Amino acid sequence: MRRALLPATFVLVLIAASTVFAGVGAASGPTGAGGATRSLPIWLCRPGLADNPCVTSLHTGIFSPTGKLEHVFTPPGPSDPKVDCFYVYPTVSAERSTLSNLTIQPAETAVARYQVAYYQRVCRMYAPMYHQVTLAGAENAASITPAEMAEQYASVLDAWNYYLAHYNDGRAFVLIGHSQGAFVLREPISRQIDPNAALRRRMLSAILFGGAVVVTAGSLVGGDVRHIPGCTSAVELGCVVSYSSFPGPPMTGDVFGASTWSPVDAREPLQPGQAILCTNPAALGGGSALLDSVFPYPFPLSAGMPEPPAERPGSQAATTWFEYRSSDRARCVTANGSTVLEVTAVGGAAEPISTGALAPPWGLHPLDVNLALADIVSLVASETKAYLAKTADADASGDRRAAGQDSAPGGHLVAIPSTPGRA
Repeated sequence: MRRALLPATFVLVLIAASTVFAGVGAASGPTGAGGATRSLPIWLCRPGLADNPCVTSLHTGIFSPTGKLEHVFTPPGPSDPKVDCFYVYPTVSAERSTLSNLTIQPAETAVARYQVAYYQRVCRMYAPMYHQVTLAGAENAASITPAEMAEQYASVLDAWNYYLAHYNDGRAFVLIGHSQGAFVLREPISRQIDPNAALRRRMLSAILFGGAVVVTAGSLVGGDVRHIPGCTSAVELGCVVSYSSFPGPPMTGDVFGASTWSPVDAREPLQPGQAILCTNPAALGGGSALLDSVFPYPFPLSAGMPEPPAERPGSQAATTWFEYRSSDRARCVTANGSTVLEVTAVGGAAEPISTGALAPPWGLHPLDVNLALADIVSLVASETKAYLAKTADADASGDRRAAGQDSAPGGHLVAIPSTPGRA
């Protein structure tokens, strides 16, 4: 049995068509030139929201590689997590305009639920709506104007700055982005966090799935950033996890692994001496390891990862999430000029493959986040423990600054007037 993937653009549109409408927020269009008043950010996910797709039941079924239900449990989690997560979602908008508006639609609620709701075990989730390049816009990337590119980035930057000024309160944070969301997050990371020691001390990690982070060849830094290396252990702080998953070794023409991408979904060639960072989420120090995959039920990408029999409609064992432990082995591989995370099935599990005219060069891109979701959540938990121990030691010595507990949020570059919004 194989886990077939639909072409990537169709798969992402499928999210919008297969998810129950979960909430609508006030919208505001892109601002004009000349310093026009910007609206307050509209939050897809934020603590305290009545309709919050990032807060769900954590009732989970554990399955063997062959799909046999082993047991059901609800993982524990703190009622008041000590760290925050800031998430920027991938390309999901099916609007016909180049940039999306800020209305919360089924596509956004669906992708937030299946990619980051499981993080409620370890962090408070903040996810802003932003003027992303839509699927239609990405198909015509050459026609996107500099003003539209600036608006896309500004809408994320506004939310980031608002979060720092009004919600962060000196807390440690994790940045999470997938695909376009990862590309956009590379900008505040390189422009604000990398040169700002105070913010770097508070960043546990940046987790950029399918984001083509550029480094100097043979190094964990360089390219996009100077001071934020690829993560090499579960207790390292201020580092990056980034990979693009493929069902085999890379081939010539793969979309990810050999080139970087702009925030408008346009491929850009690497420069001489550059490479794409790959960090194995199950073996940060290198080598191969078994992944711990988690998917919501029902899973919008069922063509790529079918639900086990016990999770199908009419089953008495159906849970909110289903978890495959040790069903796939992952390792970072460089071949044919590309560096990717190679994922292969083990223990009788279904082999992940790509099908369709577009899918093979995209690899397992729609599954990047969930293939190692439990591994990444465990990483954030380990980093949180390390950070709290570090700050406790610093507090004991009276060195609060070294622990990153600055009174000012740092990096707040844009003044945001008080225009009505879902703030």
